[in-house]
Amino acid sequence: MKKIIIILIILAGLIGVWLGLKPITDEEPVACTMDAKLCSDGSYVGRVPPECDFASCPGETEWSVIKQAITSCEVESVWQTHDRRVGAKLKNGEELVSVEPELDDIIDLAIAAEPQCGEILMGTE
Repeated sequence: MKKIIIILIILAGLIGVWLGLKPITDEEPVACTMDAKLCSDGSYVGRVPPECDFASCPGETEWSVIKQAITSCEVESVWQTHDRRVGAKLKNGEELVSVEPELDDIIDLAIAAEPQCGEILMGTE
């Protein structure tokens, strides 16, 4: 009887170790390229998984925050520059600034949101 109890304890321990080593998700880890972006203050930022977009420069908002604000109808106007720097003026007066992943992403988002949110003023250089 003692041997059976010892075997069951060892078996329970092995199962516990196996469960502890099992990955939490089935997703593959993401590796981003090691390039860097020069920020206007002279600092550099790298890419961040899982999308591998550049991290925000100091004083910039995450691109995802601007996207969410546009799709939530919180934005009254947007602007972009030729170097993909973008801004969104919220209806509450706050302004968000970021860098869009691809040129014209903010314009495309604003146009797509207009049927639900109404006209969003757009400016570009």
